This record gives sequence, C-alpha cells and structure tokens, in this order.
Amino acid sequence: MTTHETLKQIEELQQRCEEYEDLSLKLNWESLRREPGGGGAEWFVTYEDELLVGFIGLYSFGSEIEVCGMVRPGYRRRGIFSSLWKRAQSYIARQGAHNVLLNAPAASKSAVGFLKTLPLAFDHAEYQMKWHEEKADERSAFENKILPDDHVILRPARADEVPLLVALDSAGFGMTPQDAANMYDEFVEEDSNEHIIIELEGQPAGKLRLWTEHHETWIYGFTVDEKLRGRGIGRSALLQTIQREKRSGNGVNLEVALDNPNALRLYESCGFVVTNKQDYLRYVG
Repeated sequence: MTTHETLKQIEELQQRCEEYEDLSLKLNWESLRREPGGGGAEWFVTYEDELLVGFIGLYSFGSEIEVCGMVRPGYRRRGIFSSLWKRAQSYIARQGAHNVLLNAPAASKSAVGFLKTLPLAFDHAEYQMKWHEEKADERSAFENKILPDDHVILRPARADEVPLLVALDSAGFGMTPQDAANMYDEFVEEDSNEHIIIELEGQPAGKLRLWTEHHETWIYGFTVDEKLRGRGIGRSALLQTIQREKRSGNGVNLEVALDNPNALRLYESCGFVVTNKQDYLRYVG
C-alpha cells in the first residue's frame, strides 16, 4: 500500500472519530504529508482485517514531541492504542526528546480515560477558534470596515528573512532560538504554508503563517514585536487577513493558548468564536 493510500485511510478514520464524538482532532496534516526526517511527522498504524483501526502521530518541534492519536469506534478497549503508545515510546526514546506532550480534545471521553492511565501533568490548553461574519458584525468588525491600513502592510516573507522569523518566534513564544530555527529547516517560498511579514511604516513589526486546505485557512505563529504592541498592529493584520481569505472563499481559523487573555479578547472582538478546546499533558514517566 502506498503512503498516499494510507493517508487517505487516516483521513477517513479521523472523520469517523470526529463524527462519533462530535469533536475535532489535531492531526497536523501539513506535517503528516511530509516525509519523516524532512520536517514531517512520524506515525504508526494498526489494521484489523485490512481496516485501519488505530493511528498515532508524533510531531517534532525542536526538542519537544507532540503526540496525538485515535482508535476507530467499535474497536476501543482492546489495547490498540496502548500498543501504539508503546511503539511511540520506542521512537521517542531514540529521538532523545526533552519534552513529550500528549494532545487530546478536552471533550473526548475515550481520550480522557486512556490518559488517566499514564503519568501525566497538565501543561496547557488551547482554544481553536473560527471566524463568523455575524459575530464580526455584532462586534463592529464588519466587512465594510475591514480595509487595508496604509501604515500596516502584509507581505510574503523571503527565504533570506528566516533569521527575522526565528527572532520573532523566539521572542513571541518563549522558544529557544535553536528550536525556532528548526521550524524553518524546510522553508520553501511556494510550499503549502505562507510565511507573512507584518510591516509598520515599512519596517518589520511581526509575522504570521497561513496554511490552507479544503477552503479552510489556519493562522499560526501570529506575533507582534513586544515593543510595538498596543498600537493596533495585530488587529489591522488580522482584519486584513480575514478580508483576503473571505475574498478567496476560505474560512478562517486559529488557535490561542488558554492563558493568553489579551489575544483571546482580540480574536473575539474581530468575530472569532471558540469551536474546540485541546488539552496538552506533559509525560513525566
């Protein structure tokens, strides 16, 4: 079976699990579709009678590995995920990861039951949010007012600006410069990601990354230089992005840490609504 065929089966399994529990799984598809070792995820699967029944994905971010998985409804409580987790542990040990985070939807009863069996400590939670035009109207971010700002410009980042992206990520998200740099090892200007520089009056002031699939765009790594915050730069960049994606017929989504109330208020004021909550638990075994 080809990798492409397996990925199609993983996608079908994800859809089945999400429909069954009415939740959203974070499988980082942009990483799944890349080759392992080339910025891609490592993953393991389990079949029964040629049917894909279990999956676990491991996503490396610098010295940290995130883990997410699923088991087909009707095949749970058979030790399938426990077996996948053992395979994942062997891979993690070989990689020498300093931190391991298991990620699961907060609303998933099956995930909560399994996670209780592991030595874990709560690390953080993230909200997944989606832009709704009616909420934007209610909060005074209506279409006619989402106009380009002459002082705040968004433009594609160039490959020679990777050090700038690294510096902004490092400062904005508390990452080590090395971990931030590792995220750009496979920087390609024409890949499925769009790396965007936010400029204020011609000078770099922040950055964000866009990833689009099936007419849904996700905003990641959105940060503004700490020295320039409070001047409406982030709001202008966000509204311009919404306007652009809406013209292209794309939905707009993002993630925000639960402990970042300022960002949450900004997103809500622009019309974003919480659709899902993901819990991240640190493995301490």
